[in-house]
Amino acid sequence: MAIHSFSKTNPISHPLITELNYYPEQGMLVAFPTHYDVIYFENDSSQLTINMKTILNNIGYLLDTYKETYLVITLHTSGDLAYDRLYSVVDYIAMQFKIEQERIQIMLTSQEETKHYKQYEKNWKNSTELIMPKTIIVTYDPELGMY
Repeated sequence: MAIHSFSKTNPISHPLITELNYYPEQGMLVAFPTHYDVIYFENDSSQLTINMKTILNNIGYLLDTYKETYLVITLHTSGDLAYDRLYSVVDYIAMQFKIEQERIQIMLTSQEETKHYKQYEKNWKNSTELIMPKTIIVTYDPELGMY
């Protein structure tokens, strides 16, 4: 875990990187776990379905609630349809929840990664992975007036 020093003598010192078995008296760490979903587009379509929007609404809510989190969208194909699919997901989340596009990262995978992914996913050409990596959040400390 990474936390800031809560020493009263030097409250804004460089980050202290260590494993802690306790929470600092003046602050609280909240671990937001990794969140993973996969959505499936129809063949040759980049339109979002109701089921996709339900998943994206849940992710948008998490992004809106936990400002420190971000989203990685992964696609295992390339070409115009792939880009249309990626941007339909990005635009939906960004517009519906007013999430800054900097917090949404787009990633196309290598051929080697795609070969590996094909072994586990039958409908890999139409799948889009949505990953919110684990985040550690330091809550507000009223005594020091900082996070």
